[in-house]
Amino acid sequence: MGLLESLDRLDRAGFLAFAGQGGPAADALFTLTSSGWLAALVWLGLALIQRRQGALIPWIWLVVTMLAAFGAADVVASGLKDALGRPRPCWSLEGQFRPVAACKGAFGLVSGHAATTWAIFTVYVRSRPPRWAVALALMWALAVSVSRVYLGVHYPGDVLAGAAVGASISLLIVRIRPLISHR
Repeated sequence: MGLLESLDRLDRAGFLAFAGQGGPAADALFTLTSSGWLAALVWLGLALIQRRQGALIPWIWLVVTMLAAFGAADVVASGLKDALGRPRPCWSLEGQFRPVAACKGAFGLVSGHAATTWAIFTVYVRSRPPRWAVALALMWALAVSVSRVYLGVHYPGDVLAGAAVGASISLLIVRIRPLISHR
């Protein structure tokens, strides 16, 4: 068995061990965590913490950069899904687990939720927020990523690849046009 086959087996085993393994409370929590509206509120709240740290112009630049990172990560993740063509587990493992969310789209590698979340997280961390705000942002990014596996729409590898894509895109964006310092 080759390396890719071994990784695929590990990915499937990890998925099956976790996807849909909770009850109604976990289902509701992870469904809410995957909500785009809640994500927008969380990131806006975290960005407002930075507004309190400094001047208006650096804060505006932070928000614009977070939006640019989100958009770029979303486009790249969508393109990679089509190019790589790995079916979502809700299609390829149908009947082998309890799906929590509806299966949308044919392909899942890379996770768009993970890519956009980690893209925004990376920009946010580069703006040098307080440590407690970094901890909150990290917990949010991890929760969103885990939710995608729990809901049954992504393998763990899809989420890890999405996180890597999102963080890489943000690092490139911030390197091209650095954030204006709050301090």
